[in-house]
Amino acid sequence: MMDARMRAGTGIAARFAGAGALVLFLCWQHVEAVRLGYRVEAARRSVADRSARVAALRVELDERLSPAEVAAAASRMGLVPASPSDLRRLPDAAARPESALARLWTRRLAPLVAAARS
Repeated sequence: MMDARMRAGTGIAARFAGAGALVLFLCWQHVEAVRLGYRVEAARRSVADRSARVAALRVELDERLSPAEVAAAASRMGLVPASPSDLRRLPDAAARPESALARLWTRRLAPLVAAARS
């Protein structure tokens, strides 16, 4: 009879221990979820701050690269626009006469090299 009561007491103690472990696990899980939530919110704030900084830097870059600002900076450095007589126009590649070496390569040597490689 005593043995049956001890077994019943052991079963109850095991159930209480299991329930206590479950409660502790659930508390730990809640604390971790809250901690993770704070980290996510901090990351969101960081992203928002950095996005605002990027937008401000883009506006500043656009202002500094505006034609009026570039012209003002050039005049402060003593730069002047080039006169039309200082400009040179290079002929287009298609309009240039082909050299004899280029003709030799394209007509004679290139097919030989291609045949040797294959």
